[in-house]
Amino acid sequence: MTEEAPPAAKTAFLKRSVSFGAFCEVIAVLALTFTWLGSLGRYHWALDLVSHFRLQYLVAGMAVALFALFRRRTWLVLAALISMLWNAQIIHAVHHTAVPVVSAGKPLRLMIFNVLFNNKNHVAAIDHVLQVDADIVCLLEVDRSWQHSLEPLRVKYPQRVEDLSAGAFGIACYTRLPVKSSEVRRFTIWGLPTVLLNLDHLGTPLTFIGTHPHAPMGALPAQQWRSQLSEIGATVAAIAGEVIVAGDFNATPWCEGMRLLREAGGLQFRSVAPVWPPTWSLNLPMMIPIDHVLLKGSLSVQKRVLGPDVGSDHRSVTVELARTGGL
Repeated sequence: MTEEAPPAAKTAFLKRSVSFGAFCEVIAVLALTFTWLGSLGRYHWALDLVSHFRLQYLVAGMAVALFALFRRRTWLVLAALISMLWNAQIIHAVHHTAVPVVSAGKPLRLMIFNVLFNNKNHVAAIDHVLQVDADIVCLLEVDRSWQHSLEPLRVKYPQRVEDLSAGAFGIACYTRLPVKSSEVRRFTIWGLPTVLLNLDHLGTPLTFIGTHPHAPMGALPAQQWRSQLSEIGATVAAIAGEVIVAGDFNATPWCEGMRLLREAGGLQFRSVAPVWPPTWSLNLPMMIPIDHVLLKGSLSVQKRVLGPDVGSDHRSVTVELARTGGL
C-alpha cells in the first residue's frame, strides 16, 4: 500500500518545476541575445565589448540547443542553431586567411609578448624570449621595474627602442635587422607610446609598428581605443611598402576597433594558421584572442605559435613570415 502526495503538494511541485524551466528558458534566450547585440558594436562601446566573446557564444549556443531539445522547444532550438551558425561563420572567417608559401630562405620570425607589468617572474619571461630567438621582438607592459631584467635582450639584439616610462603601457622593441630609422609616436590625448621601426630586410624596406592601446572599458577609454587604432590605420595607409602592425590591441578579430584598424590601413591577418585561439586570460572562461599580427604588402604568416605560461595573463605570439615571391 502506497501513500500518494496530497493534491496541493503535487500542484506546488509542478508550479516550481514550471517556474524553474521557464527561468532556464529566459537564461537561454539571454545567452543567445548577446550574439546579436555583439553585432551592433559600431553603434555603442558597450555593445562592442559584448562582441569579443564569439567562442563563448558558440559553446553557449550548443548548450542552449541541447537544453531546448530536452524541453521540446522547437523555436528555441532554431534560435540556438542560427546563433551557432552566426558565431561559427564569424570565427571561421579568420581560421585560414592565407595559402602556404614555399620559401627557400629562412623565414622572418616575429614575437609579440605582453609580459604583464607586475609579473614577478622576470627570469622565466626573458628566458622564453631568448629561447624563441626572433628577428623582431616587441614586449609590452614593460615598466621601470623591468629595467635590469631586459639587459640580456640588449646584449643579444644590436638595435632597440625602449619606452619604460608609461607604466602598464611601456613598450620595448628589439631587432637584429638593420634599422634605417626609429621613433616613438603617441596617439590620442593619453599619449600612449607606439614604436615605429623602418627596417631593411634582405634589401626590401619593411616598417614594423608595435602598439598597445588602452582597453575599451568605458565611454572615454573606448573612444580613445578606437581613435588610436584608426590613427594607426591612417599611418599605415600612408606607407607605400610592406608593413607589420603587431601588439596587444585589446581587440578581438571580429570587434569594431579591429574593423576600423584594418579598413583604415588596408591591413590583413593573412595567416595560414587560425588567429582565433585565445591569447589572454587562458585560465578563465572569458579567454579571448587580443594579441595579433596584421600585415600590409606581400608578407603572410606561415606559422603561428602561442607561448607557455611564464607569469603573464597573456601568452606570447610568435609568427614566421614569408613573402609571396620568397624571402
